[in-house]
Amino acid sequence: MAAIDSIVLTKNCDTITVTFSDMGGNIDVRYYNSVTETEYTDTLVDSGEATTDWVIDAVTVEGQNSFNGVITLEEVGGTADYIVATCEIDCCISSLVDSAINCTCECDKCDEDLRIAEKVQLLIVSAKHSSYSQSNITDAAAKYKKAKDFCTATCACGC
Repeated sequence: MAAIDSIVLTKNCDTITVTFSDMGGNIDVRYYNSVTETEYTDTLVDSGEATTDWVIDAVTVEGQNSFNGVITLEEVGGTADYIVATCEIDCCISSLVDSAINCTCECDKCDEDLRIAEKVQLLIVSAKHSSYSQSNITDAAAKYKKAKDFCTATCACGC
Protein backbone atom coordinates (compact mmCIF):
# COMPACT_ATOMS: atom_id res chain seq x y z
CA MET A 1 0.00 0.00 0.00
CA ALA A 2 1.32 3.43 -0.97
CA ALA A 3 1.87 6.24 1.51
CA ILE A 4 1.15 9.94 0.98
CA ASP A 5 4.33 11.84 1.84
CA SER A 6 3.14 15.34 1.06
CA ILE A 7 0.44 17.47 -0.52
CA VAL A 8 1.42 20.84 -2.00
CA LEU A 9 -1.10 23.39 -3.25
CA THR A 10 0.41 26.20 -5.33
CA LYS A 11 -0.01 29.80 -4.10
CA ASN A 12 -2.58 30.57 -6.77
CA CYS A 13 -4.41 27.31 -6.01
CA ASP A 14 -4.30 26.07 -9.60
CA THR A 15 -2.23 22.90 -9.05
CA ILE A 16 -2.03 20.21 -6.38
CA THR A 17 0.95 17.86 -6.19
CA VAL A 18 0.53 14.70 -4.12
CA THR A 19 3.73 12.76 -3.46
CA PHE A 20 3.35 9.02 -2.91
CA SER A 21 6.01 6.58 -1.72
CA ASP A 22 6.16 2.78 -1.36
CA MET A 23 3.90 2.32 -4.39
CA GLY A 24 5.04 -1.13 -5.45
CA GLY A 25 3.35 -0.73 -8.85
CA ASN A 26 0.66 1.41 -10.43
CA ILE A 27 -2.15 2.61 -8.16
CA ASP A 28 -5.63 4.05 -8.60
CA VAL A 29 -5.95 7.51 -7.06
CA ARG A 30 -8.99 9.64 -6.23
CA TYR A 31 -9.70 13.35 -5.76
CA TYR A 32 -12.95 14.37 -4.05
CA ASN A 33 -14.10 17.89 -3.13
CA SER A 34 -16.66 17.82 -0.29
CA VAL A 35 -17.82 21.37 -1.09
CA THR A 36 -18.32 21.12 -4.87
CA GLU A 37 -18.92 17.34 -4.77
CA THR A 38 -16.48 16.91 -7.67
CA GLU A 39 -14.82 13.52 -8.01
CA TYR A 40 -11.86 12.67 -10.22
CA THR A 41 -10.04 9.36 -10.49
CA ASP A 42 -6.85 8.43 -12.27
CA THR A 43 -4.21 5.71 -12.44
CA LEU A 44 -0.81 6.78 -11.19
CA VAL A 45 2.04 5.01 -12.93
CA ASP A 46 4.85 3.98 -10.58
CA SER A 47 7.97 5.94 -11.60
CA GLY A 48 10.29 3.31 -10.15
CA GLU A 49 11.80 6.07 -7.99
CA ALA A 50 11.48 6.35 -4.21
CA THR A 51 8.53 8.72 -4.69
CA THR A 52 6.02 9.41 -7.46
CA ASP A 53 4.11 12.70 -7.89
CA TRP A 54 0.46 12.96 -8.89
CA VAL A 55 -0.02 16.46 -10.35
CA ILE A 56 -3.59 17.70 -10.67
CA ASP A 57 -4.68 20.98 -12.28
CA ALA A 58 -7.88 22.83 -11.35
CA VAL A 59 -9.09 23.42 -14.91
CA THR A 60 -9.06 19.68 -15.66
CA VAL A 61 -10.61 18.56 -12.38
CA GLU A 62 -12.90 21.41 -11.29
CA GLY A 63 -13.42 23.27 -14.59
CA GLN A 64 -12.22 26.51 -12.99
CA ASN A 65 -8.92 28.31 -12.46
CA SER A 66 -8.38 27.35 -8.81
CA PHE A 67 -9.12 24.66 -6.25
CA ASN A 68 -11.51 25.73 -3.49
CA GLY A 69 -13.06 23.62 -0.76
CA VAL A 70 -12.31 20.61 1.42
CA ILE A 71 -10.42 18.08 -0.66
CA THR A 72 -9.73 14.38 -0.11
CA LEU A 73 -6.74 12.89 -1.94
CA GLU A 74 -6.25 9.16 -1.69
CA GLU A 75 -5.09 5.87 -3.04
CA VAL A 76 -8.37 4.07 -3.77
CA GLY A 77 -8.88 1.61 -0.92
CA GLY A 78 -5.78 2.88 0.87
CA THR A 79 -4.18 5.95 2.40
CA ALA A 80 -6.08 9.26 2.34
CA ASP A 81 -5.21 12.81 3.31
CA TYR A 82 -7.15 16.07 3.30
CA ILE A 83 -6.55 19.74 2.52
CA VAL A 84 -8.62 22.90 2.65
CA ALA A 85 -8.02 25.03 -0.44
CA THR A 86 -8.91 28.62 0.41
CA CYS A 87 -8.02 30.90 -2.52
CA GLU A 88 -11.57 32.19 -3.02
CA ILE A 89 -12.00 32.70 0.72
CA ASP A 90 -8.59 34.41 1.02
CA CYS A 91 -9.65 36.80 -1.75
CA CYS A 92 -12.91 37.49 0.11
CA ILE A 93 -11.06 38.26 3.36
CA SER A 94 -8.72 40.60 1.50
CA SER A 95 -11.66 42.40 -0.12
CA LEU A 96 -13.46 42.75 3.21
CA VAL A 97 -10.36 44.20 4.89
CA ASP A 98 -9.79 46.60 1.96
CA SER A 99 -13.43 47.66 2.21
CA ALA A 100 -13.09 48.30 5.95
CA ILE A 101 -9.90 50.33 5.45
CA ASN A 102 -11.39 52.41 2.63
CA CYS A 103 -14.85 52.81 4.14
CA THR A 104 -16.28 56.33 4.22
CA CYS A 105 -19.61 55.60 5.91
CA GLU A 106 -20.66 57.91 8.71
CA CYS A 107 -21.80 55.01 10.90
CA ASP A 108 -20.62 51.76 12.46
CA LYS A 109 -21.00 49.88 9.17
CA CYS A 110 -17.28 50.27 8.42
CA ASP A 111 -16.48 47.93 11.31
CA GLU A 112 -18.95 45.35 10.00
CA ASP A 113 -16.70 44.34 7.08
CA LEU A 114 -13.83 43.78 9.49
CA ARG A 115 -16.03 41.69 11.83
CA ILE A 116 -17.19 39.57 8.89
CA ALA A 117 -13.57 39.09 7.75
CA GLU A 118 -12.71 37.88 11.27
CA LYS A 119 -15.63 35.42 11.27
CA VAL A 120 -14.65 34.08 7.86
CA GLN A 121 -11.02 33.65 8.97
CA LEU A 122 -12.07 31.82 12.16
CA LEU A 123 -14.35 29.50 10.20
CA ILE A 124 -11.52 28.64 7.79
CA VAL A 125 -9.05 27.99 10.62
CA SER A 126 -11.63 25.72 12.22
CA ALA A 127 -12.32 23.96 8.90
CA LYS A 128 -8.59 23.30 8.47
CA HIS A 129 -8.41 21.85 11.98
CA SER A 130 -11.45 19.64 11.32
CA SER A 131 -9.86 18.35 8.11
CA TYR A 132 -7.13 16.59 10.10
CA SER A 133 -9.47 13.63 10.60
CA GLN A 134 -11.69 11.77 8.14
CA SER A 135 -14.46 11.66 10.74
CA ASN A 136 -14.65 15.48 10.67
CA ILE A 137 -14.63 16.11 6.90
CA THR A 138 -18.38 16.84 6.82
CA ASP A 139 -17.86 19.38 9.61
CA ALA A 140 -14.92 20.94 7.73
CA ALA A 141 -17.03 21.26 4.57
CA ALA A 142 -19.91 22.85 6.54
CA LYS A 143 -17.55 25.44 8.02
CA TYR A 144 -16.08 26.19 4.59
CA LYS A 145 -19.57 26.64 3.12
CA LYS A 146 -20.56 28.94 6.01
CA ALA A 147 -17.44 31.07 5.42
CA LYS A 148 -18.30 31.25 1.72
CA ASP A 149 -21.88 32.27 2.59
CA PHE A 150 -20.53 35.18 4.67
CA CYS A 151 -18.46 36.23 1.67
CA THR A 152 -21.38 36.29 -0.75
CA ALA A 153 -23.75 38.05 1.69
CA THR A 154 -21.53 41.06 2.41
CA CYS A 155 -22.97 44.49 1.76
CA ALA A 156 -21.59 46.93 4.42
CA CYS A 157 -22.87 50.54 4.08
CA GLY A 158 -25.98 49.72 2.08
CA CYS A 159 -27.38 47.07 4.46
